[in-house]
Amino acid sequence: MTVQNFDQIVAFSKENVEALVKSGSLAVKGLEELTKAYTTLANQSIEQTSSAVKALTSAKNPGEFQSIYGDLAKSNFEALFSESRKIQELANSVVTSSFAPLNARVQALSGIFKAA
Repeated sequence: MTVQNFDQIVAFSKENVEALVKSGSLAVKGLEELTKAYTTLANQSIEQTSSAVKALTSAKNPGEFQSIYGDLAKSNFEALFSESRKIQELANSVVTSSFAPLNARVQALSGIFKAA
C-alpha cells in the first residue's frame, strides 16, 4: 500500500464520518419539525374538541344535535385525512433528506469499485 492509497482511504473515511454527522443532524432537525407538527395538530384538536362540545351543548333539540354532530364528524374526518397526509409527507421528507448524505457516500463507494 502506498502513501497515496493510504491518504485516499483516510480522506474517504473522513468524508464518510462527515456524511454520518450530517445525516444525524438532518434527522434531528426533521424530528423537531415532526414534533412541532404533532404539537400543532394536538393543539388544534383540543380547540376543535372544545368548539364541538360548545356547539353540541347549544343544540335545542335532538334533530339539531344530530345535524351538528354529523357536520362535526364530517369536518373532523376531512381534517384528520388532510393532516395525516401532511404528517406523512413531512415524515417521508425527513427520511429522504436524512439519508441523502449516506446515499451519496454509497454512490461514491460504488464509483470507486466501478473505476477499479
